[in-house]
Amino acid sequence: MLKTGFHRASLTAFTGFKTSPYTEGALFYGEKLVAAQALESIISQTVLVEEPKVVECAPGGA
Repeated sequence: MLKTGFHRASLTAFTGFKTSPYTEGALFYGEKLVAAQALESIISQTVLVEEPKVVECAPGGA
């Protein structure tokens, strides 16, 4: 939900309604921010990772 622009997203409760033995209904809560705030929120939650360094090896080397 955060990636789609919702803020304060959370699972509120399960409804108890079961559609199969493996699924159950649930209620979610989230606030939709205006575009600029949503982008800022996503950026603040993103961890940047450095690109791996490329090490060149000579032919036949290890």
